[in-house]
Amino acid sequence: MEQFTNENYACIKESSFSEFFDLTEMQRLQDLFSDATGVASIITETDGTPITEPSGFCSFCNEIRKTEIGLRNCLISDSIIGSPKKEGPAIQRCLSGGLLDGGASIIVAGKHVANWLIGQVLDEDYEMNQLQYADVIGIRHDVYKSELMKVKRMSRLQFENICNFLFLNVQLISKYALKNIALEHEVNRRIHNELEIKNLNRELELRIKQRTVQLEKINVEVRETNAELEEINAMLEEEINKRQKAEQEIKILNEELENKVIERTNQLQDMNSMLEEEIIEKIRAENELNKERVFTDALFDSAPGMIYLYDDNGRLVRWNKKHEEMTGYTSEELAQKNILDWYEGDEKSQKSVLEGIEMITQNGFGNAEANLQKKDGTKIPMVFSASSVIIDDRHYFAGIGIDNTEWKLLHERLQKYQVLAEKANDAMLFIGKEGNILEANDAAVRIYGYTYTELLSMTIFDLRNISTSTNIIEQMELADKVGIIFDTVHYLKNGTPINVEVSSQGTYLGNKRVLLSIVRDITDRKKKEYENRYLSYHDALTGLYNRRFYEEEIKRLDTNRNIPISIIIGDVNGLKLLNDAFGHNKGDELLKKAARAIQSACRTDDIVARWGGDEFVILLPKTNKEDAEGIVKRIREQYSNILVNAIGVSISFGWETKTKTDEDIIKVLKSAEDAMYKHKIIENEGMRGNTINTIINTLHEKNPREEQHSKRVSQICQDIGSAIGLSEIEVSRLKVVGLLHDIGKIAIEEHILNKPGKLTKNEWDQIKRHPDIGYRILSSSYEMLELADCILAHHERWDGKGYPKGLKGEAIPRVSRIIALADSYDAMISERPYRIALSDEQALQEILKNSGTQFDPEIARVFAEKLLEKR
Repeated sequence: MEQFTNENYACIKESSFSEFFDLTEMQRLQDLFSDATGVASIITETDGTPITEPSGFCSFCNEIRKTEIGLRNCLISDSIIGSPKKEGPAIQRCLSGGLLDGGASIIVAGKHVANWLIGQVLDEDYEMNQLQYADVIGIRHDVYKSELMKVKRMSRLQFENICNFLFLNVQLISKYALKNIALEHEVNRRIHNELEIKNLNRELELRIKQRTVQLEKINVEVRETNAELEEINAMLEEEINKRQKAEQEIKILNEELENKVIERTNQLQDMNSMLEEEIIEKIRAENELNKERVFTDALFDSAPGMIYLYDDNGRLVRWNKKHEEMTGYTSEELAQKNILDWYEGDEKSQKSVLEGIEMITQNGFGNAEANLQKKDGTKIPMVFSASSVIIDDRHYFAGIGIDNTEWKLLHERLQKYQVLAEKANDAMLFIGKEGNILEANDAAVRIYGYTYTELLSMTIFDLRNISTSTNIIEQMELADKVGIIFDTVHYLKNGTPINVEVSSQGTYLGNKRVLLSIVRDITDRKKKEYENRYLSYHDALTGLYNRRFYEEEIKRLDTNRNIPISIIIGDVNGLKLLNDAFGHNKGDELLKKAARAIQSACRTDDIVARWGGDEFVILLPKTNKEDAEGIVKRIREQYSNILVNAIGVSISFGWETKTKTDEDIIKVLKSAEDAMYKHKIIENEGMRGNTINTIINTLHEKNPREEQHSKRVSQICQDIGSAIGLSEIEVSRLKVVGLLHDIGKIAIEEHILNKPGKLTKNEWDQIKRHPDIGYRILSSSYEMLELADCILAHHERWDGKGYPKGLKGEAIPRVSRIIALADSYDAMISERPYRIALSDEQALQEILKNSGTQFDPEIARVFAEKLLEKR
């Protein structure tokens, strides 16, 4: 908005409402507002003097204002409600008649210029003693009651929403008035500036003429020196050309130098990066080496037997902790030991050990059984195995010695392991360093579909369905060193791929170093993981993204490069109503169709998510407000012809755009949500009314007998209402509520409604739900709200034994008591598949018989008299 000067504000303070606004347009706006909302409306001066003609004023207030007291009270109410209020609308009950009134102050640049007053509404809390006040102000009772029945009725919440809507409108027109004033002052300022410019131009023309005369005199003098100046100019031009050439050469040199500096800087950065990578790699390698050393030492010292290394002279050069524990010698003592020192005086043991050494020399591997002498002189029956090792071109032999008793236990364990391997559900493969499959268990044959012979003729690369891979070889080397577990894909004999988990570890098969790989089929687990990942970010019903994914995406996309970012929020209208009327399956169908319509109108990169029960949110990176509005229009086109049980899909939308870096994206989201709720207030009521009409039509199409029954009940209700002296308005209510009393049956299965025989307990429980369902359907509409309670209670009994709440006597609304009698009477005289119709006389006897128990005795009496009169 333009900045205002002190002069502007002074002008505003002296201005009146008619100077700020076009009275014809304001009158039209006021009339339309009154027509749309149904409330009376007028714009007054701050002292209460009318500015506009009143719109929609009710005759009840006109009657009150005809009296001296009533007029005085009205003026007092108007003066109270018209006092300036900036934070929101003023809402109060008028002193005349207790009707709800509201108002909003029209304030322009801090000046209170007028009041917009609305009201003359009866709400659910209206309790004023009507006839007592009629006596106070001097109005006839029949006139007062008649006029009061014509007053607009609505809930207090609905009236408060209209007042809030009025307050927002008043704020907007005040802002527009302020902008118009600023614009008018800007126009006047520009006109004034243009006049000043014209005056300056005239003065300038005069000076130019005077200057021209002076210049003509000077030209005469200048001509005489032109030749001299031309010569000087030529010299200057030559000098300028030289300098320009030099500057161009310097510029080229600077560019070359700058490029070389950039190139050198990039080279230095690359060298630094390489150096950093080398340092990191070296540190990593050192860490891995230390880790490997610690791991090797741990394995070495934790082995179950004695591990030893003898040189080619038979001297013990390396051993593990177990060696010290089993023999009782210290580390210093073991360093002096020779291989035959352990068997002094035991020729049999010496011979066995020497034969084992000979086997190592010939075959590279040998074993022996001997009695090892401990430091305390006792002997241990041992089994030794060793192999030849070359270290720095020198021959050694290394091996392990196990207590023979432990060896036998180990052998038994190996037999058990063999049984486990053959009976395991997971495939077990022994794989050579070249990738050849050397051994496989029965599970591998069963899983892959190959025979045992076929598997032993294959390589691990065949199961992976690839040629020799450097990556796989590196995996095998890593598995041989430290063991690894990884997921991959193997292929069965029939070509089917399966997801597998491979646990691979280096080991020995005989005297050959191999890999033992245990392969587990994890196809089901992978599928479940994928489903879990999908469900963690998707809505199960619609397939759209869920709120969790959206909240993560909005943080990720909230960056400068995605600005402008637009957000659209949509709320599906009538979901609860559809659920109540046709069941949650139809509600789910509505949500799915709404989701498809939204997604089909959006672009590939747009994020569409289900925000809540009936809310959807769309995140649009790099999208301005106009484009967001275009997407909303496309969505509406998509669902314009979509129906769910003859009810059209309707979605209320709101949208907002983030255009600046420092804007809070959450506030943008809130603004979009607020806009959506404003649209929903306007759109929802009409949609609910249409939906209720559709529900009634659907019920009658599903069960034509219900339509005729409802019409007859409606007529009987009107007859009873007229007979007991109800007003015309109340009789009209009885007509409507009689037509709608069984609307809740739309949610009852058709085979139950039309069942020819006796209902089961479960079926009867289903039938008894229809008053509650009808209540929920009608209470969703403000227009039907006051009828909903009557529908809820139309199966209550005078003695309190009815349903759904068990109300008793006068606690049951009178309209409900009338419907209960009319409904029962029509049911008795109508033909049913499971019984014949009663005569009028028989039905009347039943009514009188149940008077005071099922039916209100007074209403039953009036009905009986009315029926007898017709005879």
